Amino acid sequence: MMTDVLLIDDDEELIHSLTRVLSPLITPRTLGAVTSAERARSLLVNNNMPSVVVLDLCLDESDGVDSGFTLLSDITERDSTTRVIVLTGHGSTAHGIRALQMGAASFVEKPANPEHIAALIKDACFQAEIRKELVSVKRAQQPSLERSLIGSSELMRELREQIQFAAAIGRPVLLTGETGTGKSYCARLIHELSDRRRNNFVHYHPNFGSGDLVQSELFGHVKGAYTGAQEARRGLALEADRGTLFIDELDEVTHETQIRLLDLLQEQRVRPVGSDSYTAVACRFMAATNRPIEEALESGKIRRDLHHRLAHCAIALPPLRNRLSDIPELAESILDNLRSREGIHVFELSEGALEVCRAHSWPGNIRELQGVVERAALYSHYKGRRIVARDDLGAIARNEAFPLSGQAAESFHSRVETYKRTLVRQALDSCAGNQVHAARLLRVDRGTVRRLGSTR
Repeated sequence: MMTDVLLIDDDEELIHSLTRVLSPLITPRTLGAVTSAERARSLLVNNNMPSVVVLDLCLDESDGVDSGFTLLSDITERDSTTRVIVLTGHGSTAHGIRALQMGAASFVEKPANPEHIAALIKDACFQAEIRKELVSVKRAQQPSLERSLIGSSELMRELREQIQFAAAIGRPVLLTGETGTGKSYCARLIHELSDRRRNNFVHYHPNFGSGDLVQSELFGHVKGAYTGAQEARRGLALEADRGTLFIDELDEVTHETQIRLLDLLQEQRVRPVGSDSYTAVACRFMAATNRPIEEALESGKIRRDLHHRLAHCAIALPPLRNRLSDIPELAESILDNLRSREGIHVFELSEGALEVCRAHSWPGNIRELQGVVERAALYSHYKGRRIVARDDLGAIARNEAFPLSGQAAESFHSRVETYKRTLVRQALDSCAGNQVHAARLLRVDRGTVRRLGSTR
């Protein structure tokens, strides 16, 4: 039976006496007792972990205190939130100190005052509750794959499994997929799900500068390494130490830099530009490319030896056109975010609008879908509607060419932002510049009007 406090002592007479005396002193906490390590372990196996254990170290005469220390280790390994109060023999302070070093909350020498033990139990119960709450909060803060990678299609279920596996193994990762499929997003998600999440996630996009500049950004440089290097620089790899270094568009990195990345992967070290010595660094490496990997290898854009180090954990992100059944869920998520961010009261896409979305090829993938849905929701809101209609989708509803890929797909957010500003300007014009009246007309807060109307 589940209890708040468990007494473990092989002295049955003492157990009965302590149970009788302690029970009223620790009410409303429940108290249980066992007289052997074997019975205690059976409770552990059945997951009946109490908040507090009062443990006698000498549970077996043949093993002496080692029997208690072994059980103490089992308890703390099973559940780090359980607090253990150790009972030691008179004059056994050394055993008590050893118990504290193994994770016990406190120790008491026999014979112990029941009121003293009761006070320790109450305090330990409070500590256990705090620890359990902390564990619960940390778990809640970790991203849920179902919330983070939206979609019920088989492709998305497989992707979630791959992301979970990549987060667990801690090895280098190569993410491939078309523009807008979410490679950077997935890289950060892997980091947040991994045991490196408490350390830095460093996202680097090559700036297409000289090889020395890219290497300086990644690996650092010493003072005077090249013209303009007036101060030493650590570099992003060291910023990512014990965390994750993610390089977007790996195929745009020069061969010389790729060789040095290979050294980072194999030897866990970097050599700053201009330095004669190496610096140890323990970062996890991830990279992405939107170029088909065979094409990148054949053209020499990605070195094969570097690819060999990444290929054992390669994740291909599916294009949206291959998982059109996920669009309703994706659209719902986009609208949820828009409502919380902008106060836009548009709640869903009509069936006609969804039909249009399912018929579109989405060459810009998720990024394109987000731009289209946000623009349509803004237009619906401006018209006073709560549901996105087919005609609100604009170009794709008329089967016109909508942004295709690359630079065009990148412009969606700027197009939506421009449309927002247009709506605000029109509202301000009709309200003689009164921001409060314009906000009421648009059904948004005044801060949104002030921000978007600031370019007037």
